This record gives sequence, C-alpha cells and structure tokens, in this order.
Amino acid sequence: MSIQKKITQNVLFRVIGYTGSTGILRLGVGLVAQKVIAVFLGASGLAILANLRNLIEILTSFSSVGAQNGIIAETASSQNKQAFRLLINTTITMFLGASILLAILLLWQHEWIAMQLYIDATYGVIIQALAFTIPFMGLTLLMEAVLSGKKAFKTVSNLQLVSAISSAFLMIMLLYYYGIKGALCALLLRTVFTFIIYFIYFKLTDYGEYFFSGFRLDFSKIKFLLPYIFMAFVSVGFVHAINIGLRSFITSKIDLQSAGLWTAMNAISSNYFVFITAIFSLYVLPRFSEKTISFNLFDESKKILKTLVPIITLGLLGVYVFREFITKLLFSTDFTAITSLFKWQLVADWFRVIFLVFGYYLVAKKELMKYFIVELFSFSMLIGLSYCWIDSFGIEGVVMASAVRYVGCLILVVFLLRKKLTRTYGSRMD
Repeated sequence: MSIQKKITQNVLFRVIGYTGSTGILRLGVGLVAQKVIAVFLGASGLAILANLRNLIEILTSFSSVGAQNGIIAETASSQNKQAFRLLINTTITMFLGASILLAILLLWQHEWIAMQLYIDATYGVIIQALAFTIPFMGLTLLMEAVLSGKKAFKTVSNLQLVSAISSAFLMIMLLYYYGIKGALCALLLRTVFTFIIYFIYFKLTDYGEYFFSGFRLDFSKIKFLLPYIFMAFVSVGFVHAINIGLRSFITSKIDLQSAGLWTAMNAISSNYFVFITAIFSLYVLPRFSEKTISFNLFDESKKILKTLVPIITLGLLGVYVFREFITKLLFSTDFTAITSLFKWQLVADWFRVIFLVFGYYLVAKKELMKYFIVELFSFSMLIGLSYCWIDSFGIEGVVMASAVRYVGCLILVVFLLRKKLTRTYGSRMD
C-alpha cells in the first residue's frame, strides 16, 4: 500500500490535516488580536484579561457540570437515540441549576471577585454581567461535545474558526474604542456569540434531534456522568484557579509586569495547543470510549504516538527556532524577556502531549481514583516547585516547574497503567 493511500485511510491523519489547516487560520486570527492587546494594554493589561479569561473557563466548567467528556464518550458509543436524548435532557437540567447558583454567587460577590482578579472596582458591573452569560457557556460545550463524539472534526473545526474570527473582530473593535473595559466586555460577549453560532448550526442540520426536548432528571444518567463531572471539576476548575493563583503569587513576589510576561508565554503555548487539544477531543477520547473487543491500550497508544509525536516535535522545534520572531509578532519589544522561557515551555508541552494520550485513557474508561492521583500529583508539583524556584529563577522557575511536572506526570501515569500496557504487550509477544 502506498504512503499516500495509508495517509488518506488513517483517520488520525485526516483529523490532524484538517484541524491543522483550520488551526493555522485560527492562529493567524489570534495573532492579530494578541498583537492589538499587547500594544494597547501591555503586559499588565494582558495579565488582567487572562484573569477574567480563567474565571470564564472556571465558570464554563462548573456551569456545564463537567459533563463534556461524558457526552463525547456516550455519543461515540451509544446506539440508542431515546436513551441518548434522555442523557441530553438530564444534562441541560443540571446545567440550568448550576448556572442559577453560579449567577447568584457572582451577583453577590462581584466586588470581591473583581478585586481578586486585579480588575478595577469601577468595572465590577462586568462581573455582574458575566452572571447572565453563564448558561450559554455550558450549552455551547454540550453542542461541541455531541459533534466531537460523532467525530465531526470538520464541522467542529469550521465552527471554532468562525467563532475565533468573530471574537477577534469584536475584541479589536471594543478594545480600540473603549480600552481595557471594551476588552473585558468582548470576553463576555464571546460566549454569547459562540453559542449563537453553534445553535444556528444545530437548528439547520440533523444534529438538532440530539438537542433539548424538555427538562428531566434521570438519576441513572447522573450516575453515568458523575465520574466525568468529578474529573472535569478537578482538572478544568483547578487548572484555571491555580493559574489565577500563580499570577497573583508572581505579582506579589515580583510585580504585575512579570505576571503579564508569564501570561504571554502561556498564551503562545495555548495558541498552538488548541490544535493538539482538538485532536484529543475529536479522535483520542472517542476512540478510547468505543466499546470494541479488539481494542487494546498498547496498540492504540503506540499508533497515536507514532503519528502524533514526530509532527509535534517538528512543530515545537520550529517554534523554538523562531521564538524571537514569534514574540515580536505576537506582542511587542517589551515582551522579549520571555524568549528565555521557551525552552522550558516547549519541553513541558512535548511531555504533556505524550502524557495526555494515557491521561485521556483514564478519562474514557472513568478510572477515577487513578485520575485523581495523577491530577493531585500534577498540581502539587507545579505549586510546590514554583514556590521553591521563584526566588532563585524568577518567572523562569515557574515555567521550569511546569516542565518537571509533566515529566513526573508521564512517569506516574505509565506506572499506574503498567499492568494494562505490559499485559497487552506480553500477549502480543506470546
């Protein structure tokens, strides 16, 4: 079989190819918006925007009750439309309850929350307005999860691209006319715009049949979702809370400018990691969730790593070679200090990719205890090493901590899955 034919028949290659092409377009759009933010607001403004973005991600995780991965897994494996529709209705009912509770909390404590995010008290109304966007966050995640479970990677990539373009345009316009207040408002409106884009697509296609048909709570469906809910709360909620905490820690230890530089390094990583995350959501998680007798972890992870790692390695080497150009292109000359951070960030991201292959297996198979062990280890390593190294190495110490963290996480997850990996490998050798 020719190499070209192998590539065209390999689903993972097709996912990488399409998400990569749309990802490049999204990256280009992101570059423009990032540049405008850096020029107009500087490092300190970038840090404040990142704080609000982290808060939105936390609210998105809690408003969706962490059910996204569960919906992806069930969509990939379910053959019963009625049972699946009941799962969707149960999930949306839970979304509504969680959204009301979160909205009350935001309206009650908006001034305190604004202060914790280093947002001027006069902008407290933005935190109040955020309360009314919460339901849109969870519903958007739900629709994207259904599409991901159906392996509609082209659709998801296209919708994400349209959302990125509209969000970037909104950010640039409001930032230009209203400064940081406009930028903060743009982050809020982005959630509403993205929901509208996904909702219109669902209503115009056959996917509408998977959507809402009435409020209902089915406890068997809640029980099915609980492991995913716990994993998402620990993973997504804590990750963004820790990012806010580390940004505050850097500000108190050094200054807000340094927190902005660390945020800028994270922003560069996030830009290219969007493409990598899409591969895991659109291929790896649905594949690991399929209920097939022929599946074995060793073969599947080996196939994924053989395809993914060479591409990722070349991409990360390219980022390192052009790190100064990328920094100036994305930000301004005020951000050139982050070029020394690239080596540690790229090492962290390389090991993170390999770790996530096995990490997503824990999610797909609902290995709750093992997942919590890995996440607790991960957060402890990041916080502990950052605390130890920031005095000696500054913000570089925080990025170094991230690199060591993912090396440790990879070793730990392989150790936890050693029986599944060695048993599979041994059976193949017999």
